[in-house]
Amino acid sequence: MFACLWHKVTSSANLWIPALDWVHAGQYPTIYRVYGKNDSYQYLVALYYSVLYVGGNEMGPRTDEEIIICTCILVFMAMYNATVFGDMAVLTEESGKK
Repeated sequence: MFACLWHKVTSSANLWIPALDWVHAGQYPTIYRVYGKNDSYQYLVALYYSVLYVGGNEMGPRTDEEIIICTCILVFMAMYNATVFGDMAVLTEESGKK
């Protein structure tokens, strides 16, 4: 779901540069691997970065729309992580009781 959303947002402006390509950002657009490739490659890059959302990694938004959506997703994923780890802590505590 996040991969589809992030792909739609970033492909509309063609300005987003994945973290892997930040080294080459000064050579934009001559070295820019995402939007010169086919749709399946673009989707796989978006899928990879949507998984990185779970850990709260830097996504490199470049437009206002990307910043707003990225912030919303990262806040949601932080709450999700807190819920998952809270549940794991409760289950761990319950498993130690006799």
